[in-house]
Amino acid sequence: LPINFTEVGGSFYCYHNKLTSLKGVPKEVGWDFLCYYNKLTTLAGAPEKVGGYFDCGYNKLTSLEGAPTEVGKGFYCWKNQLTDLAGAPEKVGGSFDCTYNKLTSLVGAPKYVGGDFYCWDNQLTSLVGSPKEVGGDFNCSYNPLKSTKGKPEYIGGRFLK
Repeated sequence: LPINFTEVGGSFYCYHNKLTSLKGVPKEVGWDFLCYYNKLTTLAGAPEKVGGYFDCGYNKLTSLEGAPTEVGKGFYCWKNQLTDLAGAPEKVGGSFDCTYNKLTSLVGAPKYVGGDFYCWDNQLTSLVGSPKEVGGDFNCSYNPLKSTKGKPEYIGGRFLK
């Protein structure tokens, strides 16, 4: 981006722009940061803190390295080329959606997800690496699961496999 920001109190939208880099985006965003439908291959340069939603879906990401460490509401990384969740935020206050990727592992998933956790339609054979706590539903449908070993210790909603 041609302008450098340090902090934005509200939302920052840069979706549908054919971006290949997040260089120059704010370091902190008070509400939502939406960078979906671009051509991003990395989250390097992404904000360190996001108070609302972080949506990086529909890109070409192969890693979540560079993602914020904590997101206040939902984190969405659906429709990318991820094989694991290394680099994902440690804590997500709302839902976490990693559907429609190429995940073979949930290693790197957040430890805590306050809402629903969606990992359906991937290539998961086990749930090792799942969050410890999921406040809502845990949906891992449409995966070739051989075992549910590693599923969250606490699921506040339904467990769907």
